[in-house]
Amino acid sequence: GYPWFLEKLTGWEVRNFGKSGYNATTYLNHYLAGHVDLTGADTVIIMLGTNGGLDPEEETQGNRDFRQLLSLCRRDAPAAQIYLCTPPHVTEDHFWSNCGYAPQVKKAVAYVRKIADEMDFPLIETALCPDFTAENEGVMQPNDGLHFGETGYKTLAKFIADALT
Repeated sequence: GYPWFLEKLTGWEVRNFGKSGYNATTYLNHYLAGHVDLTGADTVIIMLGTNGGLDPEEETQGNRDFRQLLSLCRRDAPAAQIYLCTPPHVTEDHFWSNCGYAPQVKKAVAYVRKIADEMDFPLIETALCPDFTAENEGVMQPNDGLHFGETGYKTLAKFIADALT
């Protein structure tokens, strides 16, 4: 994934605690079970929402769990700068097997923007990365219009590195 490329690109030590397929609720449970160690972290990057559960207009369990996760990260890494990332582009083309994710990702993008503002977290707008577009899905997300391939992960890592520096 992109954390591997982020480390290679920047030379920083990057610990990847991401869990593919998790939403805020399942990730919070993962966190509470002790599977994430933020000891010594100076930067924490949180990207959740592609798998649903976040909604800018209705209060959901996912919203509550996302806020709790953010509070726990602040508690457990008080010296770290915590960045939120909006979920990146997903396909709306019915040709791709994962075209159904777009509506929930749009909600998640709006929610992450809202919570970053409300809770005073810096925001990395991966949803606005100019390289992630419908025209580039075959290159960036070649498997299913959702999951990145090597070029997509490299591009995402560079976009995040540029935002951090």
